Amino acid sequence: MTDVVPAEAGARDVPDDAVLIEAVRGGDVAAYGRLYDRHYVAARRVAAAIAADAAERDDLIAEGFTRVLRILRSGEGPNEDFRPYLLTTIRNTMITWRRHDASVSVVAEVPDVLPSAGSDEQVGSRLHATVAAAAFAGLPERWRIVLWRTEIEGESPARIARDLGMSPNSVAALAYRAREGLRQAYLDQHVPASQRRNCRDVGGQLGRWVRDGIGHHKASRIRTHLDGCADCQELVASLRRLNEELPAAVAHVAA
Repeated sequence: MTDVVPAEAGARDVPDDAVLIEAVRGGDVAAYGRLYDRHYVAARRVAAAIAADAAERDDLIAEGFTRVLRILRSGEGPNEDFRPYLLTTIRNTMITWRRHDASVSVVAEVPDVLPSAGSDEQVGSRLHATVAAAAFAGLPERWRIVLWRTEIEGESPARIARDLGMSPNSVAALAYRAREGLRQAYLDQHVPASQRRNCRDVGGQLGRWVRDGIGHHKASRIRTHLDGCADCQELVASLRRLNEELPAAVAHVAA
């Protein structure tokens, strides 16, 4: 007699989400680990589509799974549709972060002044708040936290270090990198999307290059590109002028 039970038994050995969710509510941490493994790829795909960079993507994934675990343990949340709930949580987390970032006034005061007539220097006037906010929002999560708490809330590295599980010296070093990252990100906001596409080898690196934040090998490639690209030469000239000015509004956060 042919035995076809093992295949069916094997299918039954794999618990569905509803079973694992119930186990999590009962305190089974291993069950949540199985949910994590099962839905991580989908979570990563969604997070990668909305995050500014790999660091923020990883933060989103971790925060999404953590929030859902907390909700399940409280007896709330989904009973069986774990993945849709998780992905919605990840998206809502990003919305919350962006709203939080938007509340950061990195520009103390922006006068309503237009560039002088006939001027080709769109970056020559005062920093517009939306540009600074976009630059800030694009920073890695830890950089934003440290900038917010040191520059806006005026907290000491020692206080922040306790919350982040770091040494005060490490927090100070992180704050330094975050300030430099904000400067570079602000310059990067002025690189047109069309130039990023047409000069994709260097388009996204010109802000860092102007700030001397590029390694020797990449810097050499950028110089070679600039020798033959008049559009990038013109853009670099504008970025250098902007870098020299770096409005006081940015200096308040990035100095």
